[in-house]
Amino acid sequence: MNLLKISLLLFFFSNLFYAQNDCHDMITVCGNSNLSDLTAEGTGLIEDFSNISRCKIGEYNSLWLKIDVKKGGTLGFILTPENKDLDVDFDFFVFGPNVSCDNLKTPIRYSYTSPVAANLPDNTTGMNGSAIESFDGIGTRDDCKDLGYSGNGFVRWLYTNDNESYFIVISRFSGTAKFSMKWIGTALLFEPPAFKTPEPGTTFDLEKCDTDTVDDDSTVFDLTPNIKAAVDNLQDIEVTFHTTANDVITGENAIQNPGAFANTSISQQIYMRLKNTLTKCFSTTEFTIKVTKNKLQFPITSVNNCDDSSDGSSTNGKAVFYFKNITETLFPNAEKDGLVIKYYAALNDANTNSNELVNSFYNTTPNQQYIYAKAYTHKYCTTIQKISLIVHMLPPITHATLIQCDSSKNQTGLVLYNLDQANAELTNNDSRLSTQFFLSNFDAKNNQNPLEVAFHNTINPQTLFVKITNLETKCWSIGTVTLKTNPITLPEYFIDPVCDDDGLEDGIHVFDLTKANIPYNTTQNIKYYSNENNALLEQNKITDPASYQNETPYNQFVFARVEEQNSCFGISKIKLEVNQLPNIQTHTSTNVCENNTLYQVHLDAGLINNSITNFFYKWTKDGTTIPNEITSVLNVNKTGIYTVIVTNKTNCSKTRIIEVFESNTATIEDIEILDLSDENKITVNVSGKGDYEFSLNLPDGPFQESNIFNNVEPGIYEVYVNDRKNCGTVHKTTAVIGAPKYFTPNDDGYHDYWNIEGLNDNSKNAIILIYDRYGKLLKQIQPSSLGWDGTFTGNPLPADDYWYTLKLEDNREAKGHFSLKR
Repeated sequence: MNLLKISLLLFFFSNLFYAQNDCHDMITVCGNSNLSDLTAEGTGLIEDFSNISRCKIGEYNSLWLKIDVKKGGTLGFILTPENKDLDVDFDFFVFGPNVSCDNLKTPIRYSYTSPVAANLPDNTTGMNGSAIESFDGIGTRDDCKDLGYSGNGFVRWLYTNDNESYFIVISRFSGTAKFSMKWIGTALLFEPPAFKTPEPGTTFDLEKCDTDTVDDDSTVFDLTPNIKAAVDNLQDIEVTFHTTANDVITGENAIQNPGAFANTSISQQIYMRLKNTLTKCFSTTEFTIKVTKNKLQFPITSVNNCDDSSDGSSTNGKAVFYFKNITETLFPNAEKDGLVIKYYAALNDANTNSNELVNSFYNTTPNQQYIYAKAYTHKYCTTIQKISLIVHMLPPITHATLIQCDSSKNQTGLVLYNLDQANAELTNNDSRLSTQFFLSNFDAKNNQNPLEVAFHNTINPQTLFVKITNLETKCWSIGTVTLKTNPITLPEYFIDPVCDDDGLEDGIHVFDLTKANIPYNTTQNIKYYSNENNALLEQNKITDPASYQNETPYNQFVFARVEEQNSCFGISKIKLEVNQLPNIQTHTSTNVCENNTLYQVHLDAGLINNSITNFFYKWTKDGTTIPNEITSVLNVNKTGIYTVIVTNKTNCSKTRIIEVFESNTATIEDIEILDLSDENKITVNVSGKGDYEFSLNLPDGPFQESNIFNNVEPGIYEVYVNDRKNCGTVHKTTAVIGAPKYFTPNDDGYHDYWNIEGLNDNSKNAIILIYDRYGKLLKQIQPSSLGWDGTFTGNPLPADDYWYTLKLEDNREAKGHFSLKR
């Protein structure tokens, strides 16, 4: 809400305010604030002023203002039309001081100057300190035809005293425009009353619920608290409330009873006026009154209760409802602060606040009856809500008996019970009912110390109390279950042992438990469990006994429970046994030799950490049984797929598969030599069925997998190729030719001669020519000789580099150089 301090300028913001064109309807100007957006429209009741000068000047579109001077001084104004067109012509008259509407007397200031006729630069007019005339716009001609042709639109301002009053009449002679007035001079006008600034967090706005009996968004508001909120001191102040902006400006049609005002729309603007009764200055403001739709919502509209025997019957559909409990039910999570709620038997009672129900209510209509709740909070408006009171029937009181088997050695009759096994009988298989078990009726009624479902009885027989609860209505009854123990023996049944032949060899196998052939008749049923405790508690039954996989490897007992009418008739145990298979290596391979038909390979059964005498053996070749071969070994010299079936003393078997293929010695197809180089190399190319390895000059190895020998020194070599599959070794001689890089002919027995190395007997006719650096032939030698001794014609040659040419018998040549060192 904007708090407005209204001076004259605010009275003309609406074009509706046309009533100020007569003296009696004048507007009092308060404060020295400038005025803007003013309008002068229509002619007042006084149509002319006969005593003005020589001429009778008519009143056209006029606005009457009254000026009350608080502190005397000079008083003037500048009137500026919004439209600057010179055809827009404003005149004015000033009456006073201290005249009345009924006796205005002669004006003391006036201006009739026409901006067009007087050739003025603009159309402003007014009173200021520079003008010397009191009247403006009338010339010297007696016929007044020179009206408006003289002056500049301004007359001398007023010289006022304290507490004087004046009337100013603004008359728009021609043109159309609003205008503004700027007050000048030293005189001070009376100020309008001031509104207090609202307290932080508060406004003048009022909001209220529709509290009458008719839901029409209208109710009675008390506007008077805003008087105290608006002004502290009411001396000489008149406060009125209005329903329109026009009325608050004119002071008309004040609300007669502001203490009991009925709004006419759900949200309505109200205008408040503060008027100084002495100065007639006033201020206005506006605020909103609103009928809130924020009614209290009931999150729950029905309350459930259970039939009880407090009225002598627990089946008549009647019960006592306590209003405290009803309130907690209707508003379970609501903020209870400030909640006011009352209960009534009839809607009319709620509307008229008659016959309020207190403390409790006993329904007279069985099973369901309606009452009415009327509630509100400091945040929400009053709501009347129809409440359904529902009385639910109690679950039937039932009793059950559980008979359990006792297979212990002492047979004390104290065993484990699964109390849930009584549920079917206690609830008649009604899925809406649940059960809880207690040692005493007191505990059951007070829902304390409930028992675990797996219960170990302390006496035989023993009676427990059962709270049977309807899950939908939460109503309950107390029944009983009687526990009785039946002493039994625990017979043992067997299923034929199986071999661990499902591919995993983990001691786990699938069993058909029904093959234990445990006897029971047509009135009985049998269920299977993985342990005795589950059998006693009838929990975690084996869902598919015809395909049960044991949980403990190799040896396990499972249990079968035979029941008759939900009572234990007997418990038996069934032994499950999984026998291990022989521990053997199941796959291998070996070979025979194509080049040696007398070579035989030794096949065995592949036993791992076991004695051969503990098993039976059966051999086959390519799927055909080999007669009379029943030992763990077999010698063969032919290729094929051999199998041996190994069977242990539990008659469990496993098969070993042995693939026998053919191998042979290698055929050396070619030996490639790269010699007379810095990195000599031998490559041996072979063919054959074997898996071959290679060596140089070492018939017994070590051998290498690669057929390439790198960085081979010059010389004569024997190449050996061995079959890893024991079919033999072949060999071949080869040579690597090389020239020594230097020699030292100093008769020390080391490197005294230089000759080509690696030439065998097949190259004995090769020729070696030796030259000096100038190409002079120094010596011709043969590979079979000792070589050159570093002399020429018996004389030792100096240390230097020398060149050679090697000419082989196959016309190949090789050239190079070497050093003679001294």
